[in-house]
Amino acid sequence: MKKWASSMTAVLVTLSNGNLLAAERYRIDPEHTFAHFAVVHTGVSSVRGRMGVTKGSATLDREKETAEINVDLDPRSIDTGVKKLDAVLSDEMFFNVAKYKTAHYSGRAVKFQDGVPWEFEGDLTLHGVTKPVVLHVTLLAFGPGPRGQASGWEATTKFKKSDFGINGPAMLAKALGDEVTINITIEAGKKA
Repeated sequence: MKKWASSMTAVLVTLSNGNLLAAERYRIDPEHTFAHFAVVHTGVSSVRGRMGVTKGSATLDREKETAEINVDLDPRSIDTGVKKLDAVLSDEMFFNVAKYKTAHYSGRAVKFQDGVPWEFEGDLTLHGVTKPVVLHVTLLAFGPGPRGQASGWEATTKFKKSDFGINGPAMLAKALGDEVTINITIEAGKKA
Protein backbone atom coordinates (compact mmCIF):
# COMPACT_ATOMS: atom_id res chain seq x y z
CA MET A 1 0.00 0.00 0.00
CA LYS A 2 2.86 2.40 0.85
CA LYS A 3 4.48 1.68 -2.52
CA TRP A 4 1.18 2.43 -4.35
CA ALA A 5 0.65 5.65 -2.36
CA SER A 6 4.22 6.71 -3.07
CA SER A 7 3.72 6.08 -6.81
CA MET A 8 0.46 8.04 -6.86
CA THR A 9 2.11 10.94 -5.04
CA ALA A 10 4.88 11.01 -7.65
CA VAL A 11 2.31 11.06 -10.46
CA LEU A 12 0.32 13.88 -8.82
CA VAL A 13 3.46 15.94 -8.22
CA THR A 14 4.47 15.45 -11.85
CA LEU A 15 1.02 16.52 -13.06
CA SER A 16 0.87 19.54 -10.77
CA ASN A 17 4.32 20.67 -11.87
CA GLY A 18 3.35 20.32 -15.54
CA ASN A 19 6.33 18.06 -16.16
CA LEU A 20 4.28 15.41 -17.94
CA LEU A 21 4.80 15.78 -21.67
CA ALA A 22 1.61 16.97 -23.33
CA ALA A 23 0.46 19.24 -26.10
CA GLU A 24 1.65 22.79 -25.49
CA ARG A 25 -0.71 25.54 -26.60
CA TYR A 26 0.57 28.88 -27.84
CA ARG A 27 -1.10 32.18 -28.66
CA ILE A 28 0.57 34.04 -31.51
CA ASP A 29 1.43 37.61 -30.54
CA PRO A 30 0.07 39.95 -33.28
CA GLU A 31 2.32 42.79 -32.13
CA HIS A 32 5.45 40.74 -32.83
CA THR A 33 4.33 38.61 -35.79
CA PHE A 34 4.44 39.75 -39.42
CA ALA A 35 4.25 38.25 -42.89
CA HIS A 36 6.91 39.71 -45.17
CA PHE A 37 6.52 39.24 -48.92
CA ALA A 38 8.67 39.73 -52.00
CA VAL A 39 7.78 39.63 -55.69
CA VAL A 40 10.03 40.36 -58.67
CA HIS A 41 9.36 43.78 -60.23
CA THR A 42 10.08 44.38 -63.94
CA GLY A 43 12.45 41.42 -63.88
CA VAL A 44 15.28 43.38 -62.24
CA SER A 45 14.38 44.02 -58.60
CA SER A 46 12.02 42.90 -55.86
CA VAL A 47 9.02 44.68 -54.41
CA ARG A 48 9.01 43.91 -50.70
CA GLY A 49 6.46 44.60 -48.04
CA ARG A 50 4.72 43.27 -45.02
CA MET A 51 1.28 42.40 -43.78
CA GLY A 52 0.17 42.29 -40.16
CA VAL A 53 -1.20 39.29 -38.30
CA THR A 54 -4.47 39.84 -36.42
CA LYS A 55 -4.50 36.60 -34.42
CA GLY A 56 -3.21 33.07 -34.37
CA SER A 57 -2.64 29.96 -32.33
CA ALA A 58 -0.46 26.88 -32.37
CA THR A 59 -0.21 23.55 -30.61
CA LEU A 60 2.87 21.37 -30.25
CA ASP A 61 3.23 17.87 -28.82
CA ARG A 62 6.91 16.99 -29.06
CA GLU A 63 6.47 13.45 -27.78
CA LYS A 64 3.77 12.52 -30.30
CA GLU A 65 5.34 14.74 -32.98
CA THR A 66 2.14 16.60 -33.78
CA ALA A 67 1.70 20.34 -34.32
CA GLU A 68 -0.90 22.66 -35.79
CA ILE A 69 -0.90 26.33 -36.65
CA ASN A 70 -3.69 28.82 -37.46
CA VAL A 71 -2.96 32.40 -38.49
CA ASP A 72 -5.19 35.26 -39.62
CA LEU A 73 -3.47 37.97 -41.68
CA ASP A 74 -4.73 41.47 -42.43
CA PRO A 75 -4.33 42.45 -46.13
CA ARG A 76 -5.52 45.97 -45.21
CA SER A 77 -2.20 46.46 -43.40
CA ILE A 78 -0.06 46.05 -46.55
CA ASP A 79 3.03 48.24 -46.30
CA THR A 80 5.68 48.36 -49.02
CA GLY A 81 7.06 51.71 -47.93
CA VAL A 82 5.52 53.30 -51.06
CA LYS A 83 2.04 54.69 -50.37
CA LYS A 84 0.97 54.77 -54.03
CA LEU A 85 1.93 51.12 -54.47
CA ASP A 86 0.13 50.19 -51.24
CA ALA A 87 -3.02 51.84 -52.61
CA VAL A 88 -2.73 49.92 -55.90
CA LEU A 89 -2.17 46.59 -54.12
CA SER A 90 -5.10 47.26 -51.76
CA ASP A 91 -7.45 48.15 -54.63
CA GLU A 92 -9.88 45.70 -56.24
CA MET A 93 -7.37 45.10 -59.06
CA PHE A 94 -5.16 43.13 -56.63
CA PHE A 95 -5.98 42.24 -53.00
CA ASN A 96 -9.38 43.99 -52.97
CA VAL A 97 -9.15 44.58 -49.21
CA ALA A 98 -12.62 46.16 -49.09
CA LYS A 99 -14.08 42.76 -49.97
CA TYR A 100 -11.44 40.35 -48.60
CA LYS A 101 -10.51 41.71 -45.18
CA THR A 102 -8.72 38.60 -43.92
CA ALA A 103 -6.33 35.98 -45.24
CA HIS A 104 -6.00 32.72 -43.32
CA TYR A 105 -3.50 29.86 -43.06
CA SER A 106 -4.24 26.61 -41.28
CA GLY A 107 -1.77 23.73 -41.31
CA ARG A 108 -0.40 20.69 -39.53
CA ALA A 109 3.17 19.50 -39.20
CA VAL A 110 4.20 16.64 -41.46
CA LYS A 111 7.95 16.54 -40.74
CA PHE A 112 9.78 16.70 -37.40
CA GLN A 113 13.41 16.60 -36.34
CA ASP A 114 14.45 16.17 -32.69
CA GLY A 115 10.89 16.90 -31.51
CA VAL A 116 10.65 20.14 -33.50
CA PRO A 117 8.39 20.57 -36.56
CA TRP A 118 10.05 21.91 -39.71
CA GLU A 119 7.43 21.39 -42.42
CA PHE A 120 3.69 22.08 -42.38
CA GLU A 121 1.06 21.22 -44.96
CA GLY A 122 -2.07 23.31 -44.95
CA ASP A 123 -4.43 25.65 -46.73
CA LEU A 124 -4.02 29.34 -47.47
CA THR A 125 -7.18 31.35 -48.11
CA LEU A 126 -6.35 34.58 -49.90
CA HIS A 127 -8.54 36.80 -52.08
CA GLY A 128 -11.44 34.41 -51.46
CA VAL A 129 -9.54 31.41 -52.89
CA THR A 130 -8.20 28.47 -50.87
CA LYS A 131 -5.16 26.52 -52.07
CA PRO A 132 -2.75 24.04 -50.46
CA VAL A 133 0.51 25.64 -49.28
CA VAL A 134 3.57 24.07 -47.62
CA LEU A 135 5.39 26.07 -44.91
CA HIS A 136 9.05 25.40 -44.08
CA VAL A 137 9.70 26.34 -40.48
CA THR A 138 12.82 27.15 -38.48
CA LEU A 139 12.76 27.31 -34.69
CA LEU A 140 14.53 30.42 -33.42
CA ALA A 141 14.07 29.94 -29.69
CA PHE A 142 12.12 28.41 -26.83
CA GLY A 143 12.48 30.17 -23.51
CA PRO A 144 11.27 32.72 -21.03
CA GLY A 145 9.72 35.85 -22.51
CA PRO A 146 8.41 39.09 -21.01
CA ARG A 147 4.98 37.52 -20.46
CA GLY A 148 5.98 33.92 -19.66
CA GLN A 149 7.21 30.98 -21.74
CA ALA A 150 7.62 31.97 -25.40
CA SER A 151 8.80 30.63 -28.73
CA GLY A 152 10.06 32.29 -31.89
CA TRP A 153 9.82 30.87 -35.43
CA GLU A 154 10.50 31.74 -39.05
CA ALA A 155 8.17 30.22 -41.67
CA THR A 156 8.71 30.49 -45.42
CA THR A 157 6.78 29.51 -48.53
CA LYS A 158 6.33 30.40 -52.20
CA PHE A 159 3.20 30.45 -54.34
CA LYS A 160 1.84 31.97 -57.55
CA LYS A 161 -0.43 34.95 -57.04
CA SER A 162 -2.35 33.98 -60.18
CA ASP A 163 -3.44 30.76 -58.39
CA PHE A 164 -5.40 33.03 -56.03
CA GLY A 165 -6.87 35.19 -58.79
CA ILE A 166 -4.54 38.11 -58.01
CA ASN A 167 -3.41 39.41 -61.38
CA GLY A 168 -4.25 43.07 -61.76
CA PRO A 169 -4.34 44.87 -65.12
CA ALA A 170 -2.24 43.32 -67.90
CA MET A 171 0.43 46.03 -67.73
CA LEU A 172 0.93 45.64 -63.96
CA ALA A 173 0.64 41.85 -64.14
CA LYS A 174 3.66 41.85 -66.46
CA ALA A 175 5.58 44.26 -64.25
CA LEU A 176 5.01 42.20 -61.09
CA GLY A 177 6.18 38.60 -61.26
CA ASP A 178 3.77 35.77 -60.52
CA GLU A 179 5.81 34.00 -57.84
CA VAL A 180 5.50 35.44 -54.33
CA THR A 181 7.90 34.56 -51.53
CA ILE A 182 6.46 34.79 -48.01
CA ASN A 183 8.47 34.86 -44.80
CA ILE A 184 6.48 34.90 -41.55
CA THR A 185 8.25 35.92 -38.36
CA ILE A 186 6.29 34.44 -35.46
CA GLU A 187 6.43 35.12 -31.75
CA ALA A 188 4.09 33.06 -29.58
CA GLY A 189 3.44 32.88 -25.86
CA LYS A 190 2.59 29.63 -24.12
CA LYS A 191 -0.96 29.45 -22.77
CA ALA A 192 -1.34 28.52 -19.09
